[in-house]
Amino acid sequence: MIRARGLLLGTLLLSAAAASAQMPSGGQMPSLWYNPALMMDPAVQKELKVSPEIAQKAVQTMMSEAMKIGPAMMGALNGKAPSPQQMKQASEALNKMTEASTKDLNPAQKARLHQITLQSYGPKALLDPKIGAQVGLTPAQHDKLQSALYAASKSAAASMKGAPGAPQPGGFDMQRMQQGASKSRAAGEAAMAHILTPKQLARWKYMQGKPIKLGGLAALMGG
Repeated sequence: MIRARGLLLGTLLLSAAAASAQMPSGGQMPSLWYNPALMMDPAVQKELKVSPEIAQKAVQTMMSEAMKIGPAMMGALNGKAPSPQQMKQASEALNKMTEASTKDLNPAQKARLHQITLQSYGPKALLDPKIGAQVGLTPAQHDKLQSALYAASKSAAASMKGAPGAPQPGGFDMQRMQQGASKSRAAGEAAMAHILTPKQLARWKYMQGKPIKLGGLAALMGG
C-alpha cells in the first residue's frame, strides 16, 4: 500500500514537472524526450523486453527524485506556474530520472521508449524544443500551442479541484485525476489540430510509432 501510494505520488510529481513545460514561467523547461514513469507500466516493460531488475531500478530512482521536487511542482497540477528556480530543480530531477530509466537500455529499446513517451505526453511533448523541431514547429505555433495547453490544463484543474496535491482523507481520487487528464488532453489535441499543418500532424503521428495502451498511472501523464 505504501509503495503504491509512493508510485502514485511520484507519477503525480513527474506529471506536474511535465505540465510545467506548458506554462509561461520563463524558466528552464524539463526535457520531455523520455518519460521515466513509463518504466512502471507492465505493458511498456513487456514492449521493451526489460528485466524486472532494470524496471525496479528505474522506479526507485524516479520516486527518490520526484520527492525532492514535490513542494515545488505540485502547484503545477493546479495550474500554478512554477518559478524559474523551481523549473531548474524539476529539469535536474527529470534528467536524473531519465538517466536511470535509460542507461541499461539498448538503442532499439531507447528508440521505442521515446515513441511511447510521445504517446504518453501527447501534444505537450511538442513544447520540448528538440521534439518541436522534428515536426517543424515555428515559434508562433509554439506560443499558440503553449497558450492552448495551459488554458486546457487550468480548465481541467478547475473541474477536478482538490483531486491532485496532498492526499485527502479518502486518499487520492484516481478516477477524478484520470478524468481531468483526459479532458485536458482532448482539449490540447483539438487545439493542436488547428495549429499544426496537415504535414506536421502526419509527421507527429509517424514519430509516435505503433500505438500502445498505457495503464492508469502512465495515463495521467498526458493531461
